[in-house]
Amino acid sequence: MGDAEDDWAADRLYGFEPSAAPPTKTLDAGIDLDAGDALPGGEEHPDVNAGAKKTAMVLSAALLCAVAVIVAALVTFGDTAPAPSARPAPPVAVSAAPTPTAAPDDQDQAVPYTANANCPAGSTSAQALTDTSSDSAWVCVRGADGATVDGQVLHVDLGRSYVLAAVSITPGWVAKSPGGKDEWLAHRVITRLQYIFNDTDRTVLTQDTAGTHGPVTTALPHKVLASRVTVVILQTARPPASPLPSPEATGPDLPGFCDSALGPDGAPLPPDGTASTDPDPMSEQDSDPVDATFAVSALKFLGHEPN
Repeated sequence: MGDAEDDWAADRLYGFEPSAAPPTKTLDAGIDLDAGDALPGGEEHPDVNAGAKKTAMVLSAALLCAVAVIVAALVTFGDTAPAPSARPAPPVAVSAAPTPTAAPDDQDQAVPYTANANCPAGSTSAQALTDTSSDSAWVCVRGADGATVDGQVLHVDLGRSYVLAAVSITPGWVAKSPGGKDEWLAHRVITRLQYIFNDTDRTVLTQDTAGTHGPVTTALPHKVLASRVTVVILQTARPPASPLPSPEATGPDLPGFCDSALGPDGAPLPPDGTASTDPDPMSEQDSDPVDATFAVSALKFLGHEPN
């Protein structure tokens, strides 16, 4: 009894003595632990890699979902995305289209001027010679009844020096626009006139119009540099009922006559210096209202500014 009580007391004081514990079942060295042998009581060994396997499965599922989303986005937006631009071609040199060049400075055209004449009362302004928009004309009264003569002087001021190459005159009253006012039969027409230029050579040009119904252009014998021109009306005639059409530009006429070479009737003197007694073939002996005036529709000086 004494030993049994001592062992009971020892168990109370010091706990169960391992050496006295009942032997436990030892593992057989031939047992494969990875084979999942059952624990005592029929339980299996716990899988220490189960958590890692579960995490791998979750990550794999998430990766598959992400790939699926990316593929869906590429399919959805792939049609609307702009196609990749082709490689730009090398630049090609393109020559600019030629621009119209301005007219050369020496191209002849009508130059501006002012004109005046000392015609009797009832005449119109000589500045009408420069009017190209309205049906007007320079109408000059030839004098009082019984004293109607030619020889009127027109003064032209170009304002500056121009290089002049030709003159153009439209004798008589000719319409300046289609269907415009035409008083061809109401006034005499200039058949011969003279231009005196103020160049260093005092160039003189005499022009014959032959009573043409339209502009008559005559080239100067040579180009002149002038700023003023004196125009002398040498001869007028009654307008022909069937006038000549306007001719093309004519060449230079014979040398003109100065004021001292005019006869008493205003006509130029022949080479021998005597006054011409030939009657005007286009004039009439009987007085007619048309003889009271002569008309000029336009007068142009063709040239350009000096270079």
